[in-house]
Amino acid sequence: MPKDFHLWNERHRAPYGRRNRFSNLLGVRYRGPFAFQANNGTRVYEYPWAYSAINAHRAARGGRPMTIVELGGSLAGFQWVLAREGHRVINVDPGLNARGVGWDVSADRHRELSRAFGAPVELRPTTLATADLPNDSADVLLAISTLEHFADADLAEFAAHAARIIKPDGIVVLTIDLFLDLAPFSDIERHQYGTNVDVYRLLRDAKLELAHGNPKELHGYPEFTAERVMAGLAEYLVGQPYPALAQCLIARRRVL
Repeated sequence: MPKDFHLWNERHRAPYGRRNRFSNLLGVRYRGPFAFQANNGTRVYEYPWAYSAINAHRAARGGRPMTIVELGGSLAGFQWVLAREGHRVINVDPGLNARGVGWDVSADRHRELSRAFGAPVELRPTTLATADLPNDSADVLLAISTLEHFADADLAEFAAHAARIIKPDGIVVLTIDLFLDLAPFSDIERHQYGTNVDVYRLLRDAKLELAHGNPKELHGYPEFTAERVMAGLAEYLVGQPYPALAQCLIARRRVL
């Protein structure tokens, strides 16, 4: 990983929060924003990578704070890091009412953490279609290891609304788990955590085009093969405790 990614993780205590014998005694702020949501090991790369993508977009727009819509932010710490930097952050997450795999997102707990970190985040406990997000309203649409948990209906909602929500010059920042025990690496299509998303088809249906990412490493692209991924597995960061890779990409509105 780049050195600045290591430094970012150290600064924010990502991706697990501060854990020692004093953690429970010294409270929420001491533990840090990443202490309240379980994370797979690949987040050690995903969070600083997503931050660098968003920060580069901010710089390109003159350094102004942005409107960031995060899908499935749950109680993960990244939303509060972004809010503390002045961004308006909207977390769209139906919690345990998700049609796919959901995690408990208590509105009271979410407000408590927002207050503790001095980082107001708007929680909208619903899905993208009913989140009351106007056209051209988001500078960034963000999903950190979320889409692989979606039911087919939620992926269809993403495809129907992603390009509508982002501004003409907005970006979609995605990390998507690639499970090494599901198809195309095995005969199993779905398990308790989700499925391997066809990234090519998803972006096509969403009227988005790939702006950053390696098609050879994105499931569904013609250049992608399971054999190539497995042959190069020693070069990748494999998640622990669950065997998955993180597909990282940036997309923009397709030019019609």
